Amino acid sequence: MYRDNSTTNVNSKTPSPEALYRGLYVRIARKLNVDPSYVSRVARGDRRSSEIESALRQAQEEINQQLGRGSSAAENRLSRSAGGAKRLKMLVTQNRGRIREQWLAHSEADPNLKRVKLAAGKRAAPILPVIDETMKVMNLGLKQMATVSMKAALRHGRLRQAQGFTAMGLVEEYNLVRRCVFALALEHLEHMDPQVLLEDLTQFGEALDLQTQRALRDYLAAN
Repeated sequence: MYRDNSTTNVNSKTPSPEALYRGLYVRIARKLNVDPSYVSRVARGDRRSSEIESALRQAQEEINQQLGRGSSAAENRLSRSAGGAKRLKMLVTQNRGRIREQWLAHSEADPNLKRVKLAAGKRAAPILPVIDETMKVMNLGLKQMATVSMKAALRHGRLRQAQGFTAMGLVEEYNLVRRCVFALALEHLEHMDPQVLLEDLTQFGEALDLQTQRALRDYLAAN
């Protein structure tokens, strides 16, 4: 990843939502000495643990504070009852075209990615299939995810190798996907259940990380 790239680090003083949510279940699991999959099951409502539920609520409050979006439980309940809580999958599905355009704008502005000269259509072609695939598998458990054949990610890796992208460029494309989806979720935060959003963003991140690994593996295998 290009950590000095201004297109992926808009404001170094304000942490990005993706940075705050990424690896959250693992951090809570380490703190409480439990398995991350158990934290995930509690977040989904498949298991009950007052200790983990408390840790999740505390983590959500801390993230809201760091993002400058602190709100009371009453306000959250009011917004959900007024407009209904949105899920990340529905939000992304409704905004596929917008995500594609934002991703393309970020890619074309990135000095490392724009070195590969491609028409806009070819540059953005693999991105929506990758996002659709992420949405399809994100609700699976980690063990199930690991057994799924992620064809869109594999095709993405092979395609970028043939087009002359670097391995780091391929990884950065997934970082831009993460950035666009997290920005969309943050924009609609007031209409979403914070704990559900926390679960969705964590599962989305896990699925996207696995896709990145699959794409990179196929990219390297094509050399």
